[in-house]
Amino acid sequence: MCLVHRQKSGVSRGVVRGLVGVATVVALTATVSGCGALGAEGSKAAGVPSDWFPVTSSAFRDSQQIPARFACSAYPGGEGKAPPLRWSFADAAAFALVVDDPDAPDGDYVHWVIANIDKNTTELDDSAQLTAAGAVEGRNAAGTVGYTPPCPPKGDRPHRYRFTVYALSGKVPMKQGASLKDSLPEIAHRVIGRGRLTGNFGGR
Repeated sequence: MCLVHRQKSGVSRGVVRGLVGVATVVALTATVSGCGALGAEGSKAAGVPSDWFPVTSSAFRDSQQIPARFACSAYPGGEGKAPPLRWSFADAAAFALVVDDPDAPDGDYVHWVIANIDKNTTELDDSAQLTAAGAVEGRNAAGTVGYTPPCPPKGDRPHRYRFTVYALSGKVPMKQGASLKDSLPEIAHRVIGRGRLTGNFGGR
């Protein structure tokens, strides 16, 4: 059994659930305002505000299965690599990406936080290229810096993994390795647009 969803960062589960607000407060705001969710492949659906933009992947379609190669090594074929992503939004000063699993055993689990992605970047193929260009990575819910691949406990129903890209009004004043309690609010304060691609994994 793979149990990567244990908290190791010293951040309480309640704080993680609350601060994943960059990934969920936006959704809550949309719900309160009566707006719907993104449609297939991150495209705009009726009633979705204009600050939503499309996020897609050449590896899987929205709400479909994430290929095993993007999962942890506990699953056959798992290589632990982040899937390729592509998005489109004009007039952002920078972008951020938050990956989370709302179906984790202990509640919403943050797999990746990366901010200050160059404003001219519209796709992610290799996170090393992003950090070389000035992007910074925060700590995830495991307390490590970088991407933690999907690794749900075997036997669980499929978990949803949300890859949410945020267009920012300015760069985030965070250092490499910033904690969730420091990184997520700073990102949230600068959001001017957002897009999301959701994939499923697990259930074996």
